[in-house]
Amino acid sequence: MKILIVDDEFVSRTKLLKILSAYGECHQAVSGAEAIEALSHALEDRAPYHLVTVDIRLGDMEGQQLVTHIRTWERQQNLISQDLECQILMVTAMTDSRNILSSFKQGCEQYVKKPFNSISISAALACMGFDGERVR
Repeated sequence: MKILIVDDEFVSRTKLLKILSAYGECHQAVSGAEAIEALSHALEDRAPYHLVTVDIRLGDMEGQQLVTHIRTWERQQNLISQDLECQILMVTAMTDSRNILSSFKQGCEQYVKKPFNSISISAALACMGFDGERVR
């Protein structure tokens, strides 16, 4: 499985990298723009990401904006009909209902609150159908 971790906070990225490395090949992005570039290159290389983790607070955009961009781009590229769209896991300290509902409305599949640990991440991944390999 190929995973993109998007978070502008070093500690969270490092912790997610350690946890998610057990599930597959992990890459990191520190901003929404960097994530969009990584996703674009992955598609050009015909090796799309299976999972993208996103924090709501990024330096250059809100996480929900990134999710909207990803979902719009996937529709434009016809990835959804080919079952090549990524699954999105929001990992954030934002715990108010407005942010949670907005994240799901924009297209994330699961939502994990910070501080997180391997148990909360594993539980979210299990709900998404991941058990160490991509399962749909």
